[in-house]
Amino acid sequence: MKRALLVLLLVALVLTGCGGSKKGAATSTIPIGPVLPAAMTRQEWADRIVNIFLRPLNADLNVLTSFNNPQIQLYIASQNPTTLRIIKNRMNDLLRCSNKLVEIGPPPGSDSKLRSIDEKLHKACDNYVIVAAAVQKATPLLASGRNDVTAEGQKRLRDVRDESGRAGNNFAAAIRIAQTLPEFRRAGLKKSV
Repeated sequence: MKRALLVLLLVALVLTGCGGSKKGAATSTIPIGPVLPAAMTRQEWADRIVNIFLRPLNADLNVLTSFNNPQIQLYIASQNPTTLRIIKNRMNDLLRCSNKLVEIGPPPGSDSKLRSIDEKLHKACDNYVIVAAAVQKATPLLASGRNDVTAEGQKRLRDVRDESGRAGNNFAAAIRIAQTLPEFRRAGLKKSV
């Protein structure tokens, strides 16, 4: 979990410059917005990924990585309305992770690096959607003030550790590839420190 949080934190720093199954339950009610026409150039696709997908995702991941911060946990336990609203809004946005990629569409042409970025982002989103749904369900439990209910909220978060790790690893891999491409640097993606 610490490794996944570190990966997410590094990615967030990079971007500052710029019942059915768990998965089915998390995505079934999230509508897809307007689908954009196919990107004609590599630059157009990179611009879309950075501006439509990565920049908003940065805010979502900042909330996700600070979720276990003791101060944030205190705000949740004390039912701080601002904290609860921010968590809800950012996790609602993270639930749309896969849908945003569908709206953007696949990269143009057959460039293997662009295809790999797209594939890894889709894999990351498949897991981020599960994590976001778990955080949404756990947050009111953690804010309940009851030890038995709080324990259930903590269990829900522990249950998605694997998904969180897979999401972070796939996301970081996609970012590492994107950072090597001039189209993404022109779109505002900064190199990792």
